[in-house]
Amino acid sequence: MKTIAFFDFDGTLYKKDSLLEFTKFSKGNIALYLGLVLLSPYLIALKLGLYSNEKAKTKFISHFFKGYKYVDFNILCHNFSLKKIEQNLAKDIYAKFLSHIKNNDMVYIVTASIPEWIQPWSHQFGVTVIGTKIEIKNNLLTGNFSTRNCFGPEKTNRIKEIINLDEFDKIYVYGSGKGDLEMLALSKPII
Repeated sequence: MKTIAFFDFDGTLYKKDSLLEFTKFSKGNIALYLGLVLLSPYLIALKLGLYSNEKAKTKFISHFFKGYKYVDFNILCHNFSLKKIEQNLAKDIYAKFLSHIKNNDMVYIVTASIPEWIQPWSHQFGVTVIGTKIEIKNNLLTGNFSTRNCFGPEKTNRIKEIINLDEFDKIYVYGSGKGDLEMLALSKPII
């Protein structure tokens, strides 16, 4: 019997918003809060449903990380991943994550976050991260994405691009936000 498990990251496996936590780790509190003030028109429009999640996130990434050397960004991601993720894991979901690994189930993290700041931690468990990929040109971050934001229906699209779900007898999905609804519908068997 083949089993696969998909875990959302932010707000599910990880108690916080890793984009905000990574930015705070990389830039410091003052720069984060000043940036949030400058980006507030977009964030308010997002909350009011007038601006898409993807556009708001692109504005955020562009504001804080556009022009970064990819190698320097990766060093920050590695340090954040190995120093900060363990501190903010949701204990109950993390226990399920470890249980699936112990049972030799196939396990993926599927997230709207950037994989680079999760992978150094997840690779310790042999777990792949499916996420929103940042665009890099001439070894610099452009502030854009090279894929669609891995949120909502895009999560299931990205899963189905690389995995034949028909091969699995059991599919477990762990998610807690509106961006996980389509992924949650993949659960099998549905009881």
